[in-house]
Amino acid sequence: MKKYTLFVVLSLTAALFTGCRTAPVIQPEPVPEPIPPRVPSTLTILDDSAAQQRIFLAFAQAHPGKIGDVRLIDNEWTMLVNGERFFFANGRFLPEGLRDQWERFEPWDFYAYPWVGTTEERLAAFRNPVRSVGSSFLFDTLFSAPTINESWEQQVLYSFLGVKMVVHSYIAPFLDMVAAQIRLAAETDPSINEWIAELWTAPPTFGWHWRNIAGTNRRSLHSYGIALDLIPRDLRGRQTYWQWSRNQTFDIENFYKPPAAVVRAFEDHGFLWGGNWNLIDTMHFEYRPEILLLNGFVIEHLNR
Repeated sequence: MKKYTLFVVLSLTAALFTGCRTAPVIQPEPVPEPIPPRVPSTLTILDDSAAQQRIFLAFAQAHPGKIGDVRLIDNEWTMLVNGERFFFANGRFLPEGLRDQWERFEPWDFYAYPWVGTTEERLAAFRNPVRSVGSSFLFDTLFSAPTINESWEQQVLYSFLGVKMVVHSYIAPFLDMVAAQIRLAAETDPSINEWIAELWTAPPTFGWHWRNIAGTNRRSLHSYGIALDLIPRDLRGRQTYWQWSRNQTFDIENFYKPPAAVVRAFEDHGFLWGGNWNLIDTMHFEYRPEILLLNGFVIEHLNR
C-alpha cells in the first residue's frame, strides 16, 4: 500500500510541472490476486444466484458424504442433506415442505472470519448483539439431532488432551487430528504444554449440552455436540466470554487466550475459535468448516 501511495504522489507531482512532458512513468507493484469475496449474510444475496451457489457448494465440500447433489430446482439452489432436499428459501435453508413458510424462520448468516474491528465496534456489538445461527432444520438434519434424545444418541465419550467431554461422533476424528497437531507443536513450544497443564479436565459441560444460546431462543451448537469449551481451572482474573465481561471494563489484553498454534490447529481442521468473533468467547471452539471455506481457509482433511 505504501508503494502504491508513493506512485500516486509522484504521478500527481509530475502533472503539476507542465514542462515535464517526458517524465518517466513509474509502474506500480503488481496487484496480488484478490481474496475470494466473503458472503457476510444471506440477506445481502437474495438476488445473487452465484453467491447462493457458492454457499451450497461450500456446504457440500465441508461435509462430504452428508451433503451433496447441489442443483437448481425451480430456479432455486438446493442440496441433499442426509438424503433430504433443502432449499435456499430466502436464506432460511428449509426442507421442501417448509420452503413456502420461510417468513416464520430466522435467516442464516455466513460471516467474515476472523472478525476485524476496533474496540469501540466490539463494545457496540456487546450492547446490541447479533448472532449468526439460523433456523435449526439444517443442522437438525445434518447431525441427526432434532430432539434432545436423538442428539444424545449421536454423542460419544471423548477425552481431548485430557479434558473429558461428550461430543458428536462425527467430529471425534477431526478432534483427534487437532490434538495430534497440538502435541507436535508442543515439542518446540513450551507455552502449549503450559496451556494443556492448566486446563480444567472434569466434565460435564465442555462439549455436548442441550440448550439455547444464552439470552435467546436459538439453539446453541453445543446442543449438537459440535462445540467445545476449553477453560483453565483458574482464570486468574482473566476474562473469557463477552456476556461475563459486558459489565466490566473491557480489556482485550486481559482475556484468556490459547497459544496461537493451538488456534491454528483447530482452524486447520475445520473449527472456529470464539476469540476471533466480535462477541468474543476465547474458551470456545466449534466445527464450522463451511464458514472457514467461505473465508478462504484450507482445511487439511478436506484437501487430501
